Amino acid sequence: MFYKICAVCFCISLTFGSLAAFASNAAELRQEAEKMRDYERFPAALQMIDKAIKLEPQRGENYLTRAKIHDDLGNTQDAIKNYTLAIQYSPRNFDAYRLRGKLYASMKEFTKAISDFSKAIEIRPEFKGGYGDRALTYELMKNYPKAIEDYTQTIKNSGSVRDWYFNHRAKCYMQLKQYDKAIKDFDQALKVKPASYEAIHGRAQMYMFLNKPDLALIDYTNLLKIHPDDPDARIKRGDIYFSRGDNKKALDDYNQAMETEVDESPYIYEKRARVLRKLGKVDLAMQDEKKARKLREGAAIPKI
Repeated sequence: MFYKICAVCFCISLTFGSLAAFASNAAELRQEAEKMRDYERFPAALQMIDKAIKLEPQRGENYLTRAKIHDDLGNTQDAIKNYTLAIQYSPRNFDAYRLRGKLYASMKEFTKAISDFSKAIEIRPEFKGGYGDRALTYELMKNYPKAIEDYTQTIKNSGSVRDWYFNHRAKCYMQLKQYDKAIKDFDQALKVKPASYEAIHGRAQMYMFLNKPDLALIDYTNLLKIHPDDPDARIKRGDIYFSRGDNKKALDDYNQAMETEVDESPYIYEKRARVLRKLGKVDLAMQDEKKARKLREGAAIPKI
């Protein structure tokens, strides 16, 4: 098996080597650089694209390829520099604007990202993913009205709408305290993807904000059918049971949440202590309260 793998690698290496040797113009060199990039042979890809740039130093596509290689390598500044050169030599280079925008967004340079996404949209208004890129950036900037506009544009004009767009627009509505609109979007997300965790969890939160715990309880119960090990849903459902005086069910949810929770939290011990006191199990409640105090030592965590 080892020899077979080595033979395959050797053949790939020979293939790239032969193609590189026969590549005689910038277009062929750029094509081979892209192939090497696909195989994650980044140093070789850079060598090939550098040769292409020497042959055609004013061709934007060459710089775009080099920018993508540097982007893959995490060489942020080199990637930015080459995306910029690609735009300089090819002012309507959609990919260069979009990819540079994504890189700026990852660097939290949101104003620059918005500018690039806007230019990409101007160049290719039919590509609705551009609105999605800009919408997410506006959302990260907490400019929720602008984000909603772009998510709406994406939803309106996309042939196949992903639940992602509805979920994110719902989150923007939530931040603006427009809970009814958020619920409608979570409903739409669930039509696209019935088992969407984000949509079920988000809608349950909205029901709680609107003081509709019965509907939230249904959502948390459905969520736990899909994700039985979700401690957050267990705790939230336990809270609803506790508020209704159904202490045994609350205790069961808190116990199961503790079994699945990765990190110990003082909150869950305090919640369980309250239930245990209601059930008359004072000694156990005191143990949980003691555990909660110990977890809070040295940490500025307020009590529930």
